[in-house]
Amino acid sequence: MPWLINAAQLDKFRKSQKNVVLLDATSHLPVTGRDAREEFLKTHIVGARFLDLDAFHDKESSLPNMLIRDEALISEKMGALGITKEHKVIFYDNSDNHTSCRALWMFKVFGHNPNLLYILDGGYSVWERYGGKIEVGEAKHISSKIYQTNFEAHLIRTLVQMKTNLHHPAEQVVDMRHPVRYAGGPELRQGLRSGHIPGSYSFPYMTMFEADGRFKPMEKIRKQLTGIGVDLHYPVISMCGSGMTASILDFMLDLMGHTEHSLYDGSWAEWGADHLFPGEESLDERPVITCLDK
Repeated sequence: MPWLINAAQLDKFRKSQKNVVLLDATSHLPVTGRDAREEFLKTHIVGARFLDLDAFHDKESSLPNMLIRDEALISEKMGALGITKEHKVIFYDNSDNHTSCRALWMFKVFGHNPNLLYILDGGYSVWERYGGKIEVGEAKHISSKIYQTNFEAHLIRTLVQMKTNLHHPAEQVVDMRHPVRYAGGPELRQGLRSGHIPGSYSFPYMTMFEADGRFKPMEKIRKQLTGIGVDLHYPVISMCGSGMTASILDFMLDLMGHTEHSLYDGSWAEWGADHLFPGEESLDERPVITCLDK
């Protein structure tokens, strides 16, 4: 099980623990106009390295954030970060989308021990309020390590699996997008239909956070989930617009001790597409409904 830590705990870790790597996993939506790497160069937590999430996305896919599956390439990229399977890895971000959760989920998929993965609750802004040390510029030079990837495909759901689950429901689908989009409002990207997967639950990711960016108490989030009808005794699939904020629920389910959950990486960018994918004969294979449908 991964861990959620506060700024004081992070400060203690970096001063006393060995084999600790701190990664800035900030990423922003293109519409924000923000550059995460430039922001890192201007200021970051002392000792942090920048984790470019986009470098781990499949550039051959037409979908925005599909995770690469080439284990040799993953091992090369992880090793270049100076990480081994024995490292404790602490993630933080300065993103409205809480992208450190995507980074942690990604590392789980790559086979890193979840017990060695941590997230700083509240991210960079909490560290600033704590008065923690910061620095500017590039991270210190690190030597490459050998990282042995063990791709955990069971943590990902594919389009084929989502179609199967629609007709033979075995897993609950929780949609993390804004409720207006779930209900049938306009989409952020071109070429997408509006609405949601039939039978899915609406659970906007922002409902899990306090105003200062920290997570709400876990039991409160648990009650929120069960309050909309999710049964935590059964498997859960999280999804969102493109697989980023879905990882927030994945992380929270980890903390709750829920063991059977996965993430639909294609998410609405794939299911809601207004064109056919190879092998499909009709969009009826990917039905979409809105809150106005009977």
